[in-house]
Amino acid sequence: MKTVLVTGASRGIGKAIAEKLCRHYRVIALDKEVPTHHFFEQFYTCDLSNTQELQAAIKQITKEIDALYGLVNNAGIFIHKPLNEQSLQDWERIIAVNLTAPYILSQAFAPILKQGHIINIASTRAFMSEAGTEPYSASKGGIVALTHALSISLAGYVSVNSISPGWINTDESYVATVEEQAWHSSGRIGKPSDIAEVVSFLLEREDGFITGSDFVVDGGVSKKMVYP
Repeated sequence: MKTVLVTGASRGIGKAIAEKLCRHYRVIALDKEVPTHHFFEQFYTCDLSNTQELQAAIKQITKEIDALYGLVNNAGIFIHKPLNEQSLQDWERIIAVNLTAPYILSQAFAPILKQGHIINIASTRAFMSEAGTEPYSASKGGIVALTHALSISLAGYVSVNSISPGWINTDESYVATVEEQAWHSSGRIGKPSDIAEVVSFLLEREDGFITGSDFVVDGGVSKKMVYP
């Protein structure tokens, strides 16, 4: 059975991805939070903002597996605060988790991803923003650029793509309003399973033709022309 590594798999989109993939793949996971569910063959605890911890986890994983079919860089953290209240520590932590960790993981596992896939979870905030989200938006813009750069460096033996979710409701207790649902061309806000479906679709492609692309999954919101 092919092995897929998913980061940030303890909850939200990562949890949905792990749940979807465990039906067809051996799923191993890397996250700071210990999960309450058991979709994994193996789980590694790691703070992805800590480079030393991350390198130690990579070393442990590579001792235990000699081949990887998929790397899903999903883990991410978010802040929303006014620009003048953002600290350098906010910036550095978000860039570390959202952008540096995917780079380190991709570089480390590329040699054992023969004819495999790297899938990076970006965000529509890579292309449009609201005030007070500079570190997060910058990290996700970086992920999209990292994706197409990796697709060239690893051309011929690793397919590299990103997925840019829009509003994905990861709070199971939240019920969207009629207006929020109607704002989406799809007629509803997104679910974590919507992203998991795209991850699964990409992993099923074995000919390597789809690479270097970003897949926007936002219910059509970013295509809507809005005037003040």
